[in-house]
Amino acid sequence: MKIKPLYIYLVIFVVFIVAVIIFSNSAKKSDLANNPNINNQMPDDDVHKGLKSQGNGETPSASNVMKEAIERMNKLKAEVDKNPNDTLKIREYADMLTLAHKPDEAIEYYSKIIKIDPKRVDVFLQLTYIHFNKGEFDKALDYTNKALAVEKDNLIATYNLGAILNAKGDKRQAINIWKNLAQKYPNTEVGHIAKESVKQLESSNQ
Repeated sequence: MKIKPLYIYLVIFVVFIVAVIIFSNSAKKSDLANNPNINNQMPDDDVHKGLKSQGNGETPSASNVMKEAIERMNKLKAEVDKNPNDTLKIREYADMLTLAHKPDEAIEYYSKIIKIDPKRVDVFLQLTYIHFNKGEFDKALDYTNKALAVEKDNLIATYNLGAILNAKGDKRQAINIWKNLAQKYPNTEVGHIAKESVKQLESSNQ
């Protein structure tokens, strides 16, 4: 059983992020078979209800939102090119590239941040997520260890360590890590997720 590492986006531009996802999937027809719910209309769920226009209460069309998203990405790219040491803008642009399913480009920009500030745990977590999803578990493990070297008690990095070890076949060690997290931090979200992950893994081994 492959359990993904935790990953938390700093969602600032929700409209643009939703658009990037729609644009990316519509641009790749092969993805539609795996994502049957994606179409030309935005979903009518709780998240997207918040995107109603203020004028007439109608949901903005996917094409309009996509246009704004693309413009936002282009603007961010220009800002990053103009100010290559602005890690806030670099991070924002890299996050959008990740959401747009452009992992290799995102890695390039996350790496720029690490060169400027080699102790950015948040960026190590982003890189862990990308490499894990690409099936590059050794690289994911390397970035997780770098995060833990900076913050040895980082809960997300610790959970991710279990996820990576599980993906590499070391289920016993993964369970031990998650059980320890669940016992030490029972009232945290990570502790709860760790507890549930242990249950899933143990039930899959029965």
